[in-house]
Amino acid sequence: MQERSRHAWLRTLPLPITKQAPPSASILIAARNEAHRIRPTLNALHQLEYPGEWEIIVVDDHSEDDTLEVVRNSGHSRIHLVTNKGEGKRAALRTGAEMAHGDILLFTDADCIPDPDWVLAMSSPFQDLAIHWISGSVISISGSTLVSRYDTLESQGMMAWTGAGFTRGHPTLAQGANMAIRKTTLHQITSADLPPRASGDDLFFLAQCHALYPDGCRFQSDKKAIIQTAAPDSWHELFAQRARWASKTGRLHFRQAQIPMMVAFLMSLIFLVSIVILIAFMPEQWPVLMAPLFIKILADHRLLSSGWRKAGSPPSWSTYLAAVFIHPFLVVWAGIAGPLRQTYLWKGRMVR
Repeated sequence: MQERSRHAWLRTLPLPITKQAPPSASILIAARNEAHRIRPTLNALHQLEYPGEWEIIVVDDHSEDDTLEVVRNSGHSRIHLVTNKGEGKRAALRTGAEMAHGDILLFTDADCIPDPDWVLAMSSPFQDLAIHWISGSVISISGSTLVSRYDTLESQGMMAWTGAGFTRGHPTLAQGANMAIRKTTLHQITSADLPPRASGDDLFFLAQCHALYPDGCRFQSDKKAIIQTAAPDSWHELFAQRARWASKTGRLHFRQAQIPMMVAFLMSLIFLVSIVILIAFMPEQWPVLMAPLFIKILADHRLLSSGWRKAGSPPSWSTYLAAVFIHPFLVVWAGIAGPLRQTYLWKGRMVR
């Protein structure tokens, strides 16, 4: 423990980026009914710069809108448009991986905006042959609505929490919209061992990769590795998204991920119950609430500040104080609704 300085869990040094003989790379994007969102992504792909060999594989997951036409008309010579051999995002990414020529597979989504040097930032660390997995951050773009500002703040917190897990050697989070893996390593991860869930492949893949190569999974904290994405348009969309994310927790056989999720759920539940009890039954004891509330505000600020320093967009105090109460409610609701819900509608298709 001597090598870890105080507060080291909040710091992750950027992995080195070099333009000398980088590995070949394939970007995999699964798209279904994304005609209204994929144009900014395609524009950003046009701006990518990478000194090595690289390609972009967009796998259409049987879209029912104009996604195919939008991609075909993008004019990007490196884009290969293929049709999903199966059904669902997992099958789409498997289809893309089978066709990929790159030694490194980079994953992102059809509504994401990468930095021009994103491929370089995510691929360069693989020059170290001991590296098998690289995780990056996904930060939502803050808008004028409270839901978008909240989502941006929470994504910054997830960035700090994700980096902390990798720094400690116990990764707990991964984001499928920004991750990279060696193609040979992906072949070692058998799809038969993955739970039959439409959501969660990022954590399922990380769990298996970490089991095979516990020292080969890293987090790229360089700002060039950050992916931007659109925030949910409404609270209904935000809650549905979080419930979908939470639906995979019961299928995780990855203690490093399960334990923090359980702790976060229990602490949020205790916080909310305490507020209800004090307000409903002991209103005269409201000063008792101020101590734990003040502690929570300071603890949240400490964690979140690490994320927004790297993302470069600190929130307003009004957004931050609103998030103090929104986040525990959202955690408890998603923690209950997600695992209980067996199916949900996603991109016009009922999935599990």
